[in-house]
Amino acid sequence: MEGPDSSLGDPLRNAAKLSFIPYLSLLLCFVSWAYLDVVAALTWLFYDILITYDQELEFVWPKPWTRMKFLFFFIRYLPLAVQISILTIGSPELTPSFHFTQHDCFIWQVYQGVATLFLFAAVDYVLILRVYALYHNNRLVRTTVLAAFGTEVVLMASGLGLSLRSIQFDDLCVVLHISDILLLYGGATLLFQTFLFCLTAAKFVRALRDGWGDTPLVTLVMRDGTWAFIFLFAVVAGDASLYGLKNHSFAGILYGWLLSVFSFCGYRILLNLDRLSAAERRPTRQRASTSTAYRSSYQFTTHLVDENDAHQPTRVSVDVP
Repeated sequence: MEGPDSSLGDPLRNAAKLSFIPYLSLLLCFVSWAYLDVVAALTWLFYDILITYDQELEFVWPKPWTRMKFLFFFIRYLPLAVQISILTIGSPELTPSFHFTQHDCFIWQVYQGVATLFLFAAVDYVLILRVYALYHNNRLVRTTVLAAFGTEVVLMASGLGLSLRSIQFDDLCVVLHISDILLLYGGATLLFQTFLFCLTAAKFVRALRDGWGDTPLVTLVMRDGTWAFIFLFAVVAGDASLYGLKNHSFAGILYGWLLSVFSFCGYRILLNLDRLSAAERRPTRQRASTSTAYRSSYQFTTHLVDENDAHQPTRVSVDVP
């Protein structure tokens, strides 16, 4: 009588091995989806850059180099470069061929964190300029906003620096564990974005009540501020909520969208200001006296009247690239 087929091995041992297959497949599925999500975010950003490239050529390239022109290119192309450069990590097909060590993965994570910090700060600076325009560069508002901005940057840098000390990776440089203190990174951004939006909304409501809420600049700032706040808040809150999960392997799914959405909001706001500036500049050249003025090729000014101005016209300046 023949014995049992030795190729079958120990049934219990085989069953134990097979029980891990669904979990392994699920993990690989999420890794693949996270990588595809980065590719999708990169594709979307690249497409939007292409369809707005004519506006870049018309409004940005002819102007001399200024701080705002540099910020425009920084906000527009840094996220694109970062996303292209990180295509080598997190990919089941590409990453193994590079043989990244744990230290290499750590360097990649620091690179992503610092790049995101600079992008957030640049976009926030653009949003701050819009608030200054609405409040006529009021000293109290300027001081308060700058203090809040500095606090945001310090909290973001602290959250990033403290959380990186305990970070762990798998063979694909996918984050397996990171300290919850990283939530300071996203929480500071959410609070600052909410603060700026409240300032914008409060001034807009007052403008409507005082009868100058339909001023082109005020309307544009409120409109762009609303959709930018919704987009930025949603993507940051979504990314932070993923880091709040017990399994941090899924946290990188929205990273590409985080970069793309911040880039989109930043350069779209600047292009919209440029477009309004060009529209207001045409009648200004035809009339010597008007309620709008264009002071230079890269400076947009508009006439805003506030109840505290006591019939004195006020010119509010917003730098555009």
